[in-house]
Amino acid sequence: MIKLKATFLDFEMGIPIVMMHVEDARDVGVFPGDRVLIRYNSKAEKIAFVETTTQLVKEGQIGIRREAKEKYGVIKGTILFVSPVMKPRSVEFIKKKLDGIELKDSEINEIIHDVATNRLTDIELGAFVSGVYTRGFNDKEVLAVTRAMVYEGDSLKWNKKYVVDKHSIGGVPGNRVTPIVVAIVAAAGLTIPKTSSRAITSPAGTADTMEVFCNVSFSVDEIKQIVNKTNGCLVWGGALDLAPADDKLIRAEYPLSLDPEGQVLASVMSKKKSVGSKYVVIDLPFGDGAKVKSFEDAKRLAIKFKKLGASLEMHIECTLTKGDQPIGNGVGPVLEAIDIMEVLFGRGPIDLFEKSVELAGVILSMTGKGNEKTAKELIDSGAALEKFKQIVVAQGGTADKDLDKLLSKKKISVYAKKTGTVLSVNNKVIADIAKRAGAPKDIGAGVYVYVKRWQTIKKGDKLLDIYSSKEYKIKSVEELLSEFESCVIGSDKDMTVEVV
Repeated sequence: MIKLKATFLDFEMGIPIVMMHVEDARDVGVFPGDRVLIRYNSKAEKIAFVETTTQLVKEGQIGIRREAKEKYGVIKGTILFVSPVMKPRSVEFIKKKLDGIELKDSEINEIIHDVATNRLTDIELGAFVSGVYTRGFNDKEVLAVTRAMVYEGDSLKWNKKYVVDKHSIGGVPGNRVTPIVVAIVAAAGLTIPKTSSRAITSPAGTADTMEVFCNVSFSVDEIKQIVNKTNGCLVWGGALDLAPADDKLIRAEYPLSLDPEGQVLASVMSKKKSVGSKYVVIDLPFGDGAKVKSFEDAKRLAIKFKKLGASLEMHIECTLTKGDQPIGNGVGPVLEAIDIMEVLFGRGPIDLFEKSVELAGVILSMTGKGNEKTAKELIDSGAALEKFKQIVVAQGGTADKDLDKLLSKKKISVYAKKTGTVLSVNNKVIADIAKRAGAPKDIGAGVYVYVKRWQTIKKGDKLLDIYSSKEYKIKSVEELLSEFESCVIGSDKDMTVEVV
């Protein structure tokens, strides 16, 4: 063990890192990437990973993040006791998964605990998700991972008969049905504590879009107050400690775009279990550009979700929906917010309206509160709109905004170069355009899509409006458009793929 004086460094990492002088690291016998136990007093200790330097800290010092000041009361010059620690046993269990060996519940519990408490390096996390991707989880392992992820975080408890939720597997631009579904089912008297994500690879997550209207970061107690007042909420899950291991595993999957099925099942269900949901509808969009490629894959995944839900004492219904083109017109936070308000006012876009009503209808049917017709009536009567406004106000915002004024000021349009039928609207290209334009960080950036698949159009008809705040981003979009078609237009005969 060695005694070092604390000094603060400005760096952000997903895992706890400390900076030691090379000579101090040699004295204690650690190397870059090794683990050390940092102890301040008998109650404050933390495992961190070592990086070494000859420049950033002096001998006798240890560089730590400033958050240690707020969390542990550490100030500059505080004496910290540093000692090396062994690799956790979970590393050996990760190797077992890489070898294709089924993991015991106790081994899974230990892995998930070490993920949640930052005891594994990025490389070890990457090895674990790679093992799950290549070797898979069986049903028993998926259930164990789900339960372990719930156990390692906070859980919401509700004294309500019907606590409902909704999740979409994603991959479809726009598709902002969640706020509409929440408004409908909350207006019907059901409890729906909806936590959502920010964008990781998409132009907007539900949390990004809701932030156009109101705050989305709340504590567990604040969420309970909002839900008890309004029946629902639309908050960012990342501000909470619900299934924290899941968020870390998602970050580990991102660099290689890994999305192993077993982890998808555990990820979705652990979050739903953590918020106390008993009745959940899971939307599985399928098709070109969606995460799920075919109807058969979607159906197989739906069966697995329902089986896992039954093991967790949850009622799961899955909707298999077409995901081969954007849902709604807007792609990007403000543009999607505009779509939401248009639907709640009963004006469209028609595909977003119909899908929202269908999903809400499934939830109402599951709980004996109605059906799709009931959901439509709640929009037509204005009850869903008023409920949405109530939730937004409870979250410190207002839905009565002039959203058009929030759109980014630079705009270009794309027009049809010929008359014909829209054969496809490319999900990936539309999403890439919106991201190049600046979404989601630039909330007013994105794409407004005017056309849908199989629509007949004339030469010169508008296909897209693209919004951005930066001229160089507009140029980047134009470069993308010169390489890839956002909308493929052909004649009726092009619809026939093959005659047998």
